[in-house]
Formats: sequence, C-alpha cells, structure tokens
Amino acid sequence: MPKRRKQIDTEAQVTENSLDSPANQGTIIVGTYDGGLLGFHAKDGTQTFGYAPHAGCVKSTHCNPVGKLASGGTDNVVRLFDLSRGLEVGELQEHDDTIGCMEFWSKTTLITGGDDGQVCIWRVNDWELLLKFKAHRAAVICLAIHPSGRMMVSAGRDKGVRLWDLMRGTSAAHLCVEEYAEALSWSYSGNLVSVLNSKELLLIDIHGDKRYSFQDPSSSGFMRISLTATLFLDDANLLLGDGKGDLRLLQSGAGAQLVESGKLQPDAERSRVKVLVAVTPSMSTGCHSFVVGMSTGRVELWHISKDGKNFNPEAFTRSLVVDTGARLTCLTVWFAQDVAKKSDDVISPVHTEASKKKKRSLQQTS
Repeated sequence: MPKRRKQIDTEAQVTENSLDSPANQGTIIVGTYDGGLLGFHAKDGTQTFGYAPHAGCVKSTHCNPVGKLASGGTDNVVRLFDLSRGLEVGELQEHDDTIGCMEFWSKTTLITGGDDGQVCIWRVNDWELLLKFKAHRAAVICLAIHPSGRMMVSAGRDKGVRLWDLMRGTSAAHLCVEEYAEALSWSYSGNLVSVLNSKELLLIDIHGDKRYSFQDPSSSGFMRISLTATLFLDDANLLLGDGKGDLRLLQSGAGAQLVESGKLQPDAERSRVKVLVAVTPSMSTGCHSFVVGMSTGRVELWHISKDGKNFNPEAFTRSLVVDTGARLTCLTVWFAQDVAKKSDDVISPVHTEASKKKKRSLQQTS
C-alpha cells in the first residue's frame, strides 16, 4: 500500500542555512546528486541558501509563480518549501518509488510522476490529493502540463508518450515514438509538443498530422552526440542543448525538418547541458531569458534581445556564470511576479463524489 501524505506543518522552519527570502529578486534553485538544494541570486550569483532535505539524489524540482517550491528524489518523498517566506512547509508521501518529474501549473496545482508509473495531482492551497492514476507500465520519465491546464503529456520507460485529458482524468491519445522520451515541453500556443530523446528532437502538432524532426547530421556510430535538453523560444524557434555543451538554435523549415540556424557563443568550460529553463516566459512574446544548467554544476543565465521574430546568435547575451561546485541533477527558477486572476483556477478533474470514486480508480488504457 502506498504511504499516505503527512500532515503539512505550515510553520516548519529551516533550521540550518535558512532560505533567504528573495523578495522581488530572481533565484536559481539547483538540485544535486547528494540530496541538496542550493539557491543563487540571479543578479550576481551569490549563494542564498544550501540545504539537504533529501536522503538521496534530487531527481526533480519545480517552483510556481508565488514561490512554492517542490522537490522529489530517490527517497520517494516530495519536499515542499515557501521561498517567499523562507520556510520548509512539509512533505508529501504518495509514491512508492523515485519521484523523477514534477511540474506546477500556475499557483494552484502540482503534478508529480514516479518510477512506480503513477501520476498524482495535488491542490496547492491545502495539498489535497485530487487524483492518482497509473500513467505508464514502467517509470514516468517526464511530464509537461499544457498552457491551458486542461491537458498533460507524459513519457515512460515503456516507450509510451501519452496525452491526458486532465478534466476527465482519461488518456486522450497515444503518440508513437521509437525511443524513450527524455524531455517534454509545450509551445507557448499549446499547439506543439516537443519530444526529445538522445538521438532526435521531434515536434508534434497535436491538432494535425504535422511532425518536424531534428537529428545531428554530424553524429554517426561511436561519434554520436547526445541531445540532452530543449526549450521553446517561440512557436517556430527552439534552443537545443547537447552532450558537448553546445547550444543550438533551431527553427521550423520547409517540409518536416527542423533546421539548425546557428550556435550560441562557444565556451570550452561548458559541459553536458542537463536542463534549459525559461525565466518568466510570456505566451504572447515567448522567451526573453533562460537558465542553462550543466551536469558539472555550471549555471548560466542568458538574455535575448531579438529584432522582430528573428533569432540569431548575436541576439543572445550571457549575463551570469556560476560554478556551483555540485553535481547538478535538476534546476528551476523563481522570479517574484504578479499572477493573473485567471491563475486562481485549479486543475480539478474531480467535481462530484461519484466522479471522484470513478476517477481515483483510473488505470492506464492500452
């Protein structure tokens, strides 16, 4: 039987290396292989906190717009923090195995995925478990919530990529891929989903039959370069990180191909790109800043000053480099901001007691 979540202690104080309240300043949060969470000011790279909440590797972390931070790891526990107040607020125990992925939607909902194949949907204001279901026959590798909050895409080690209707709590589609998907993300319009594995970046139009793909033309045999992280800049342009530390600009071209249009400033100190995270992205204008996290612990903050819709390497400026000295496993950011009223909506697949009983028993469809 799965462990039930513990009651949340909303006043639990971090007693060692207390989390500094970042007020209106940006904070970059790094999860590490040895169970630590490290915080750094985005302005100057100063470390603001260092804390080891997990008894094992931190596999995933995410922060919502109002500073609620969650982290999950190999100890099967989700740890919860409030960065705006500098507090650890409790933990969630529902998964039976490593928690490998998680994502907040706005300020209201947290979704977690584990190596037990389960996905859990949590309401943030009281951490009530709204829904739990078997998403994959093997570990859930990654998930991404649609910008509307009504859908989610998930990928598992069963080589499945599934589209979920979160309003009904049902599987809406099964996307066919040949390799394990290691990262998923939605375009700002919500019309496209990117599916990344080590060999290929695949862009899928969920409303039509269009698919765009990119493979490194210089990779072959033992000289293959792994593709490791991706980020939408807008609906037609993406940033792709690889195992050598290169940051490539891609754009949708003619036919079904994504075309490499350039690379950002090279750096011999850069290593395998582990994660790319947008900073306060806008649905209408796309990404203006982003953070790069590398396996060696190096973190970079970049800004974009583009001319119209044209993304070229000269439009990208690196403003910060931090060598954290840690083995980086995941990364998230928090920049205090106003949250639109519409974000008070909760992803709520449960509306009645009858539907709650039905949806809690949801199992994977084939």
